[in-house]
Amino acid sequence: MNKEEIVADEHNDYDQEFFQAVDRNTRAEQAIFDALLSIQDDEYYTLFEIEAEHTCGWARVQVFPERSGTLYRCLNCGVAGIIGG
Repeated sequence: MNKEEIVADEHNDYDQEFFQAVDRNTRAEQAIFDALLSIQDDEYYTLFEIEAEHTCGWARVQVFPERSGTLYRCLNCGVAGIIGG
């Protein structure tokens, strides 16, 4: 058995779905962060929309970068959050 099979054997379906959802959320937040890497100082506090794979699938995401973190809201499922801080 490889490592993934051993880990899969140790977790039930609910646990596996939880960890997969965390992975999807992490990838979505990384896509948002990557999209904003090149913003200029005068673009802070400006509302952006990007395409990203969110936990609900591919969606348009509103992104509002500010000095204390980046606020985001998925326009597909409505989930909102903050990255960084």
